[in-house]
Amino acid sequence: MRVLVLAVAVVLSALSALPTLPAGAQIWADGAPDAPRFEQCLPPEMAAFEAALQGPAYGMDWRLDAINVHWVQHCGYLAMAICEVSTRPLACQRRLRAALAARGAELRAILPDAESVGDGPLAPLYAQVRALAFGSNAGDECAGEDLRQRLWCQSFEAALGYEAAVWAWQVARLMGVMGLLDWAALSVVE
Repeated sequence: MRVLVLAVAVVLSALSALPTLPAGAQIWADGAPDAPRFEQCLPPEMAAFEAALQGPAYGMDWRLDAINVHWVQHCGYLAMAICEVSTRPLACQRRLRAALAARGAELRAILPDAESVGDGPLAPLYAQVRALAFGSNAGDECAGEDLRQRLWCQSFEAALGYEAAVWAWQVARLMGVMGLLDWAALSVVE
C-alpha cells in the first residue's frame, strides 16, 4: 500500500510540473507550450484589420495592397508546428486540418454571392476572391508523400482555404456588404 501511495504521489507531482496550456483551442496538442495557439494568433490580426477600416484612409483612397491575409498562413504554421512537436503529431495534424476546414466552410457559408454585392469598384475583385475561396484545385497536391508529410500538406491546404475565405470576407467588408464577425469563435480549432 505504501508503494502505491508513493507512486501516486510521484505521478501527481510530475503532472503538476507540466507546463499549463492556454485554455481554449488546440489543447489536444501538447507541444510548444509557449507558442501562441491559433485562437490567440488570429483575433488580434482581425482586430488590426478592423482598426485600419476606421482610419482616415478608408473609403475610395483605401489601398487594396494593404489587405494582407498572409498572417492566416502564419497562424496556421504556428498551429502546425505545435502539432509537429506534440506527442501525437499525426492525430494533432488530422484534428487541425478538420478544424481549419470547418472554419473555412463556416466563413464561406456566409459570404454573399458575387452578383448580390452590386457593381462598385471592388465588385470585380470580390468576384475573383470569392471564386478563389470556393475553388477547387486540379488534383491531390499532397499525393505521393509519406503519411506524415501528407497530413502536414493537408493541414497547410486547409489553412490556405481558410485564408482565401478570409480574403473574400475582407473585400466584402471593404465594400460595406458584410459586418463584423466573431473572430474568437472563427479561430477555435478544437
